[in-house]
Amino acid sequence: MESKNLTQTINPLYLLASLALGTIGAAAFNALRKGCSETAQHVFEENMSATASAPSSPQRPIKKHAINKLMAKNANENELVKELKNLEEITCEIERVSNLAYDLKLQVLPLNVNPMLGNSNYRSVFGGEGFLPETAFVNHDCYILQHPNFGPNDLLSRTKRWLRSGPRKHLLFSPDEVKAGIVVVGGLLPGLNVIIRELTMCLFYNYKVQTIFGAKYGYNGIYNNDWLKLDPKIVKTIHHQGGCFLGTARSKFDGELIVDELAKNGINQVYLIGGLGCMKSAEQLHEIIKTRNLKISIVVIPKSIENEIPIIDKSFGFETAIEEAQNPLKAAYQETHSKKYSVGIVRLWGSHTGFLALNASLAFRSVNICLVPEFEFDVYGEKGLLQYVYSRLQLKGTCVIVVAEGAAASLRDCKINDKGRDASGNVKQGDIGLFLKNAILEFTREKGLNAEVKYIDPQYMVRAGKANSLDSKLCSQLAQNAIHASMAGFTGFAVGHVSNKTCMIPLNEMNSGNYANRITPSNIAWQRLLAGTGQPSFLNNEQDI
Repeated sequence: MESKNLTQTINPLYLLASLALGTIGAAAFNALRKGCSETAQHVFEENMSATASAPSSPQRPIKKHAINKLMAKNANENELVKELKNLEEITCEIERVSNLAYDLKLQVLPLNVNPMLGNSNYRSVFGGEGFLPETAFVNHDCYILQHPNFGPNDLLSRTKRWLRSGPRKHLLFSPDEVKAGIVVVGGLLPGLNVIIRELTMCLFYNYKVQTIFGAKYGYNGIYNNDWLKLDPKIVKTIHHQGGCFLGTARSKFDGELIVDELAKNGINQVYLIGGLGCMKSAEQLHEIIKTRNLKISIVVIPKSIENEIPIIDKSFGFETAIEEAQNPLKAAYQETHSKKYSVGIVRLWGSHTGFLALNASLAFRSVNICLVPEFEFDVYGEKGLLQYVYSRLQLKGTCVIVVAEGAAASLRDCKINDKGRDASGNVKQGDIGLFLKNAILEFTREKGLNAEVKYIDPQYMVRAGKANSLDSKLCSQLAQNAIHASMAGFTGFAVGHVSNKTCMIPLNEMNSGNYANRITPSNIAWQRLLAGTGQPSFLNNEQDI
C-alpha cells in the first residue's frame, strides 16, 4: 500500500487543468501555482487533497489530527511515531485502534527498541531476544481487508481495513516498567491454558518482562486482590492440561472498582480472555482508564465455544470442540444402530448460534437431523419434528439427532421454561434434549411404536479438554500478537484472525451490533448439511412464511 501523505496526493485541480488545457496549459497552470505563497499553497493542497481522497462511503467519519505535533527522541527513526501519524492522516482508511499515545495526549515518545530486533535471524540466539530481522516487523501502513473476495458490484472502498497485528520495531512501553495482568472470564473451553502459558512465555523471554500476574477466578481475583505470580517454571506444562489454570468465573462487573484495583497494584497491561460480555466490559474499562488518564492498556483475546464472535474467522477452541463432539456422536450412532426403532439425541453448546452442532454433524457424516437456534421449527403437526422422526423410524428404524442448546428458543408451537440467569446475567435455557426425548417417547407410543430414545449431554466434556494441535497453534499466535500490540501502546481492541491474518479490531466495532455471526439459509455449510441429511424445515405452514 503506497504512502498517503497529503503532500504526495495528486491535486485534482491540477489534473483537470492538464486534461482541459493540454501540456502547455498545464505547464502554465503549474507555474502559476508555484507562484503562490508557501502558506496559501499548503492550505490549497491540503483542502484539495482532502476532497480528492475523501472516502466514498458517507458513513466513514473524518479523522481529526489529534497528534499532529507528536514528537519523539530521534523522531525520524521511530517507526511507532510514523505509524501513529499515518493512522491519523485524513486519507488513511485503516480502522483506527486506540493507543495510549492518543489517550494520554503524549507529544514526546521514548525510543524503546524491540528486544527481538537483531541483525540476523541465522545467528545463534539464546534467551528469546535479538532474533528477528527488520523485515519481520510490521510496516506502519499494513492492514487486513475484512472481505478479500470481490464481485462485479463490490467496491474496495467500502470494505473495512483492520490494522495488521505483529511485532513493532519500536515500543511505547519499556519492558522494565511493565506489570502485566492476565484475566480469564466466563466459561471454560479448550485452549485457555495455552494462551496463559504463551502470554507468560512471550512477555518473559521475548520482551524481558519480569512482573506477570494472573487473577484467580476472573474478575473476582481483581476484586479480592487474589493474584498469582506467573513465571515460565509455573506455566511450563499447563498447556498439556484441560480446564483453566487460573480458574474462571461468571461475576458481576464493576468497572470503577476494577480500575481502582489495577491502579493500586500497578498493573499497566491487562490481557482479558473472554467472550461477548467480556468485550463489552473491556470497552467500559478502556473508557474509564482514558477518563482517568492512566497508562494501562486493555487487550481482549476473544473466546467462544459456539464460535459466535463477530468479524473474526474463528474462535480458538472451536476446532477442538468439534473433535471432542465426535465421541458422543459415535456413541449415539452405535446405540441407535444396535436396536430397532431407536433414537439418539446429542445436545451440544450453542445458546445463540448452531455452528458447533452444524460443524460437528458435518464432520460425523451420519447425523439425520440437526436443530439450531437460527431456524424456528414445529414439534407437532403433520410436518412437525415428531411426525418426521416417527416416519423415519418406520422406514429406517433409526434416527440420530444433534441439537444446539439454544434451539429451545426456536420452538414455535410450545415453550420450554428457562432456568433463571447466571451470575453474569445470561439466561439459563431449559433442557431441549430432555424435552425432545420425552416428546418422542410419548408420540411414538401413542402411534403404537415401541421406540427407545437415548439422550447424551456431553457439553461439559466437550469444553473441559485440552486444545488440539490446530487450536494450540492458533492460541499461541493470538497471545503473541496481543503482546506485540500492547507493548506498542495499543489498547481497547480485540486480537483475532480475519482472512487468516492476525489483526487488531477496535472494541467499539466488536460491540457495535453491526456484525452478525449467525447461520443463514444461504450459508454453504448449512446447505451442505441439508443435502446430506435430507431434513425438511419442520414447519407446518412454510408456504405462508
